[in-house]
Amino acid sequence: MGERLNELLIGKVRHNLKTHLNIICGFSELLCEEIEDFSDDDLAKKAALLEALETIKAKGDDIVKYIDQVFASHHFTLEDVFAQLNAQAAVFERQAAVLIVKISEALLHVRALDEQVFLQAFEQDLQRIDGATRGLQQNLKSLLSDKVNSVESLVGHGILSQSDLELVASLSDSLQETPDALETKYPSTILVVDDNPANTEYLRRKLTASGHQVIMANSGQEAEAQIAAGRELDLILLDILMPGLSGYEVLGRNHDLLRERNIPVLVVSSLDEQDTVYRCLEAGAEDFITKPINFMVLAARINSALERKYLLDREEEHLARIESEKQRNEELLLNILPQPIAMRMKANEYLIADAVEECSILFGDIVGFTPLSQKLGAVKIVEMLNQIFTCFDDYCEDIGLEKIKTIGDNYMVASGVPTPDADHASKIMEMGVRMLDFVTHYPPIEGSQLQMRIGIHSGPAVAGVIGKKKFVYDLWGDAVNTAGRMESYGLPGAVHVSAATAELLKGRFDLQPRGEMEVKGKGIMQTFLWSPPG
Repeated sequence: MGERLNELLIGKVRHNLKTHLNIICGFSELLCEEIEDFSDDDLAKKAALLEALETIKAKGDDIVKYIDQVFASHHFTLEDVFAQLNAQAAVFERQAAVLIVKISEALLHVRALDEQVFLQAFEQDLQRIDGATRGLQQNLKSLLSDKVNSVESLVGHGILSQSDLELVASLSDSLQETPDALETKYPSTILVVDDNPANTEYLRRKLTASGHQVIMANSGQEAEAQIAAGRELDLILLDILMPGLSGYEVLGRNHDLLRERNIPVLVVSSLDEQDTVYRCLEAGAEDFITKPINFMVLAARINSALERKYLLDREEEHLARIESEKQRNEELLLNILPQPIAMRMKANEYLIADAVEECSILFGDIVGFTPLSQKLGAVKIVEMLNQIFTCFDDYCEDIGLEKIKTIGDNYMVASGVPTPDADHASKIMEMGVRMLDFVTHYPPIEGSQLQMRIGIHSGPAVAGVIGKKKFVYDLWGDAVNTAGRMESYGLPGAVHVSAATAELLKGRFDLQPRGEMEVKGKGIMQTFLWSPPG
């Protein structure tokens, strides 16, 4: 019989035996937990039942340890198994006998409780335990007899089935011998932590042969220093029992940092008790590998942990790209819309229309723009407008105004929208003054100095967002039309304001009455001018 087939057959025998034990230990533990739901009317009966269940669980655990000891070696034959079992026959018979007795006692205790709700469920589970125990007992009695001394006799006594043999044969054909070095899909940087230099050197050689880069640390302090230094670590192999700073402490003290960087930790230890494994996993370890190390198993778990890390890293990168794109979209939205309006749209308020009781509106227009654009050509005229309007945008942000739009050479800005501002007139006037000053000092073009007409009016308006894709925030109403008329009827190099705006600015700017004038669509209007000093 080949070595691989032999090991698989032995493993299947152990599996079949421990299947019974999983039922015994699992259901006894489950019933110990569920007994707490019983009433406290008869504490003595409850205590007796609990004691019986705890004994069943303890005896089941003892038999698990016994079987694990018998099957402890990785290089032995079925004949060796038979010899070990025969040598321990008396021990098992005592354990199995106690287990059967305790199950009978537990059944009697359940029936004595007279709680029909629990009686049926408990009795059913105890019968499962009883059936598993008798099945285990029968299997082991067969193994302890001289009649079971070959694979055929294992099948004949029900320890193995024909399907078991077919499964083992199939696995034996498909499995390859363990290679000296296992390839990895994710060549990575691995930190190996062990206070025994021989162990770290062994792992370094094996992992390097598998394509990994290895950093070694011979204490918990060294490991912590490597983690804190921000080394590009992909995985950590961590021993538990180390002087100074144990593996437990390394896990606990660096838990948040390791999780933040998606660094999996595989604990490699000779301690294999359930409490130890549980404590390590609770502290944040990805997996637990016992010593002596089966490198085939270790390599497979490393590959599995690295794959999870790779997927987590890719997911975080994807989420970061989404967040970056979201941020860019928000910035773009804020460049198009006022922040309060953008926030309302993000909150799924798609119809935005506000009645503004009082605001001030400014229109600015470059004098003689059409003939100038014909002289300069497309590139130069766009460059000029971009320089001028970019500066105006900065003024808006500095003063706290809302740019509404540009149409050709016309620049529209409002004050008091979308957020009301009692000082809206003064702020819009300051904007007009700055605009004139900038244009006045702009380098001459084609030998001529640029000039602007600026018009301002204050009053109520309607503000809102229109459009679906290329949406804009805009203003409508008589106040908008009047401000436009103030610009078109204005003078180059001056700010032309309506009487309504002049009233709000009284005493703060040197406004000169222009007198009454006929304004298209508005009739006779009293307007005012502001011009730079000198």
